[in-house]
Amino acid sequence: MRKLIFGTVAALSLAAIAPAVAQAPAVNLAISRVGSGPQGTTTTVRYAELVRLSGELTNGQPNQIVELTVTPYRGQTRIVTLRTDSTGEFRWAHRPTIRTGYTARWNNQSSNQEPYAHVRPKVGLRVINARRGLFRMTMMAQPEHVSRVAWFQRRLTRTRWANVKKIQLRNRNLSARFTARLRPGAHRYRILVPATPGYLRATSRFVRVVR
Repeated sequence: MRKLIFGTVAALSLAAIAPAVAQAPAVNLAISRVGSGPQGTTTTVRYAELVRLSGELTNGQPNQIVELTVTPYRGQTRIVTLRTDSTGEFRWAHRPTIRTGYTARWNNQSSNQEPYAHVRPKVGLRVINARRGLFRMTMMAQPEHVSRVAWFQRRLTRTRWANVKKIQLRNRNLSARFTARLRPGAHRYRILVPATPGYLRATSRFVRVVR
């Protein structure tokens, strides 16, 4: 009988400890586009568009120091120091210029989530002279990590495009003037930049050309 009582007391003691372990304070972290899109573990933006990192301490403690680690693709990691507000939450806005990962750390604990911002180059296309088929393309991205090959394309259907010309970007400002042979009639054209390890595939807005 004494053994049974002892075993019961021990079991009750372990049951009392278990919830405390399960409910240990933690730090959560999520990412979203500024102005649109739900919070989650990933988001996609164009070069240097704003993202918002939002986090919380599960115990709701205010005025706590949280270290946010920012890690761009093949770039230099930096640490941003933040403080929780009156409800234990913290926020930070950032303009990633290449794929970037984020981790929050508090009280020697790292966040379970490590959100990523996936980035597309910002691509532009302008008609200089439609009669001569003269165009100018521009791109904003990190030159050492973005594709130096782009494609000038003509729209076939709502979802299909045909390559018209391959464009080599040889300068560091990622721009090019080029001529292309255009078909008679009204057609829509765009620039496509292939994906690389640091960037997603990107396209410019189309331009409508009448010949």
